Amino acid sequence: MATTSLDSELRRINELHLWDFEVARRDEASLLILGSNDFVYGHYLEAEFTGVAFCDLPNTFSHAEFRLGATSIWVTAESMETSATEFEIQAAGVQVKIGRVSYTR
Repeated sequence: MATTSLDSELRRINELHLWDFEVARRDEASLLILGSNDFVYGHYLEAEFTGVAFCDLPNTFSHAEFRLGATSIWVTAESMETSATEFEIQAAGVQVKIGRVSYTR
């Protein structure tokens, strides 16, 4: 994925101003992050990072800002799991899906 495309996708995530994020799937080379303002009812963002070589994101985090660095995607966020506020994702690309996904009870 071209750097400008990756940068524009990260900008799309930031423009949503979502409160909460959770890692829904983390495997060998991909990472799926969900974003919502209220996970009780559903989520509004699915960001699937591909070609992931490194990721130190906690499983849940809040008020995140994603930005493109020289070799990594940097995430500034709050987390109850760690005192760190800077996290790193080394990924080749990201696919962003925006739209309400409601949870059924």
